[in-house]
Amino acid sequence: MDTPGTAVDTTSGRGEVQPLIDAMGARQMRVSWGLNPAEWLELRDAIRRVGVPALVDHAARAWQAAKSTPYSARYFLPGWTGLQDAPQYTGPRSLTAGPPSKTTEYLEDMAAIAEELRQKKMGGA
Repeated sequence: MDTPGTAVDTTSGRGEVQPLIDAMGARQMRVSWGLNPAEWLELRDAIRRVGVPALVDHAARAWQAAKSTPYSARYFLPGWTGLQDAPQYTGPRSLTAGPPSKTTEYLEDMAAIAEELRQKKMGGA
């Protein structure tokens, strides 16, 4: 069983998990990392898919919601492996995705009427 803060052998698949172990420790979430080989692979895949920051944020929320202090990384594993992929940035998108809606047209018409009334009021005053 690995003790918190103990370096993980970088030649094993567990080496990619070390940044998560370090980040969890930095946030005062110290747990046992005694996982079986299949669990190490699941965790490595989750890190590759969503990244360490997302896993640490998820763990922090789970830590706060836990009825008792989690003692093993296994506590977080189902949540970590269930996280959705990190969204890919595809560049800026247009806020207008097609023709204006009826609501948009109505609001634009009402704004135009309001502006006409303001102009008449200022011109007549």
